Amino acid sequence: MNKKLIAGTLLTAAGAVGAKVFTEKIKNHIASPDNKRKLIDKGHSLAMGLVGKVSDSVSDKGFPYINRYDNKGFMEGNGYFLDKPAENARWSIGYSKGSIIPPVIEGDLYIGGYLAFPPNKMNGIMNEQMVRALAISDGSDRGIHIFAVIDCIGISGTDIRDIRLSLTELIRERNILSVNISATHCHSGIDTEGLWGDLPKAFRNNKKAAKKGKKGEFISGKNEAFMEYLKETAATVITDAAANMKTGSLSYANIPVGEFVRDKRPPYVTDDNLTCIKFTPDDGTKEIYSVFMAAHPVCYGDKQREASRDFPGYMCDKFEEMGAEALFFQGAEAAIATDRGPHIPEGLTRDEGIRAYGEAIAEYVFSAEKSSFISLEPLINVASTELLLGADNKILELAAKLRLVNNPLIKLTMADDGDKEDKSYELYLVTELGFAVLGNKLTLAMIPGEMMPELAIGGTAKAWESYHGKDWQLPSLKEISGTDLAVIGLCNDFIGYIVPDNDYGSIFAPLHYEEAVSAGEKTASEIVSAFMRLKKHTEKITVTKNQTLS
Repeated sequence: MNKKLIAGTLLTAAGAVGAKVFTEKIKNHIASPDNKRKLIDKGHSLAMGLVGKVSDSVSDKGFPYINRYDNKGFMEGNGYFLDKPAENARWSIGYSKGSIIPPVIEGDLYIGGYLAFPPNKMNGIMNEQMVRALAISDGSDRGIHIFAVIDCIGISGTDIRDIRLSLTELIRERNILSVNISATHCHSGIDTEGLWGDLPKAFRNNKKAAKKGKKGEFISGKNEAFMEYLKETAATVITDAAANMKTGSLSYANIPVGEFVRDKRPPYVTDDNLTCIKFTPDDGTKEIYSVFMAAHPVCYGDKQREASRDFPGYMCDKFEEMGAEALFFQGAEAAIATDRGPHIPEGLTRDEGIRAYGEAIAEYVFSAEKSSFISLEPLINVASTELLLGADNKILELAAKLRLVNNPLIKLTMADDGDKEDKSYELYLVTELGFAVLGNKLTLAMIPGEMMPELAIGGTAKAWESYHGKDWQLPSLKEISGTDLAVIGLCNDFIGYIVPDNDYGSIFAPLHYEEAVSAGEKTASEIVSAFMRLKKHTEKITVTKNQTLS
């Protein structure tokens, strides 16, 4: 054999063996948990850096400095709290509902809930998306509180304040102290956030519009005519609820619901109860059931083209069939999914299964033992506060700067005197949170996003299992409230997911999708800390019948 051929063959073989050994070493190196984590974190850093550069290239004209920020439309709730019911007080509650689907729809409408290219254009109506509202008074003559919920993916604080401002006359005439509006978070309804339309087209258009600073030139997945109809309908429904108030009794129950839900993300915490508040009118008319339950309404999936309310709508329909009225309030449902469990028969079509799931919840709650309901004394105290969140997530910052969403950003700098601009400012997101305490027994936490349930009821990841190897340092909302607790998620704003700081990881890490759609790494601690401050503040403004505030 030719010596050169032999040498070449040997070199080739040696090279192949060496390459294989090198490849195996690389695979083993990458496969080690520590190195895999480093690669994931590096990828996250690079991706966020890239998005940050894109965001920096978009003008932020139109966003005010903090001392020029106008918080019109914000409502703080009760000016003072009572520690016991007023003399001879009775609950008085009104209810109304209406469809947010216009009789005539012009322009494109998109299904909100899933990113798709091309986007998911709506091509029909499966069932009507609704807004439902309660008007509540405890008979103390302090005023009325509104709790409304819309069948939609989410609605911004800006749009909610538009609704409040449209009710200015009613608020003054009826002494309405708070208007609290939330979303069921159904992923099969018409886009009310703006994120689910033709994003490439919106990016090109809105980057130019941002530079010009012309508000009217921005486009998003929201259809403005539809949004105006939604706001008008919400205002009408709220007005009707306030006009339909009647006296009665109020009670609540925590009903086991673990077989209906499951958590998809560690540390796998679910609230094993749903909370039901039941109003029984004195005149014998229909009872009203308010169901507070954490579960993502994503049953129709990402191919859905017909607008639908998903299972919360079917739940409400079933209550109506059984002779009652009902509202579904979304809870702390961050990674909580539906689970058919033993209640839904096999062999159903998709539509039949979704309907059966919603109806099963209604029947389950409706059949709950009367003895499980706890009477609530006629006393409601409501408090809300505004807060600033650092816009650390550049994805959300970019969406806001492009006006794909209309959540308000403000510029914050220590050097700002209101007369000249300072280039050292940082952008902050303005949002609000609050709570309502009913009968000194049940707290409704009004949270502006999708909260991890462990933040509400406890069970956060320990140091050994958390992403950052640290413990969570703050108490749960339930501990802070000192009462039974139900969460109203996506209430008065939508800011994305609220993930405990110690477990806030890379968007590329397994089971950490939620970080991609969150305001930032410190959002959870900022939200919980603000909740604690608000609770302490209300303790200072709580008075008894014969006291006055100092």
